[in-house]
Amino acid sequence: MTPRWVLPVRFRGTPLLVFSSVLFAVMALCTRLLSGRLSPGQVASGRFLIGLLFLAIYYPVMGRGPRFGRLPLWCLRGIFGGAAVYLYFVAIDRMTVGPAVLLNACWPIYAAIIGWAFLKERVTGPLLAGLVLTTVGAGLVMWSTMDGGVSLTLGLGAWAGMGSAVLGGAAVVVVRALRHETDAATVFLSFCLFGLLFSLPFALHDWRPLGWDVALPLLGVGLTSVVAQMTFTYAFGYVTAVAGGVATQLTPVFSWVLGAVLLGEAVSPLAVTGALVCMVGVLWGTGMLDRWRSAPARTAT
Repeated sequence: MTPRWVLPVRFRGTPLLVFSSVLFAVMALCTRLLSGRLSPGQVASGRFLIGLLFLAIYYPVMGRGPRFGRLPLWCLRGIFGGAAVYLYFVAIDRMTVGPAVLLNACWPIYAAIIGWAFLKERVTGPLLAGLVLTTVGAGLVMWSTMDGGVSLTLGLGAWAGMGSAVLGGAAVVVVRALRHETDAATVFLSFCLFGLLFSLPFALHDWRPLGWDVALPLLGVGLTSVVAQMTFTYAFGYVTAVAGGVATQLTPVFSWVLGAVLLGEAVSPLAVTGALVCMVGVLWGTGMLDRWRSAPARTAT
């Protein structure tokens, strides 16, 4: 039976994305706590394994199985998303939480560009201007992470953060397509399965001893990831990939605050300037505020 009233998209999609942004920031904090104790491959593998364990319980409890939709798209979501997460964890391992999350949060602008290239979506002047601002902002953040005396040399962490944003943008475009024909749990299954297959070789190559001291932070990574990713995917049944980026831009803000308050990480003026420029570029370039206000309400599957 179809409900007579559907909650407007501005209330149903965005609040869920704000909630997921908070959890993604907590996940980044837990990941940073594991830096130097576990390799990025181990952390990523732990995250995906916990997700698969959750789904192994979820499907029997719900009394149904996965609904794959178009299989090639389903596979691409996991491949792009898994690679993006691994690079993201490399960035967190090599940098502080704030800059790493900020670079990864550039994904909306790349999602817009990828949507134009492959889905023939319209490119506007503000989008190009936003790309310039985002690139400048990300460059300032990257510059702030360079070691003193190293001229024009960007660290692996900064490059990994930018790579995670590009792949993350591609993954979100695929998620948007998949959410029309499948459900959040099935999309999450692709993410966890292919993510584990991608990150496990890196974990085995750089395996570090496991101890009880890493159990709690690793569990925090996995559990916050499960809730955040399921909420994130479900919310995209109500908003476009570009419009959804409005709320997700809160993740860098939450991460900078958590990193500074709980971990005592330094916040340089250059990095803060880059963060502000980058966020302005994303919001302006993608026109997300206008799209959010005008998006029609729709019931997700």
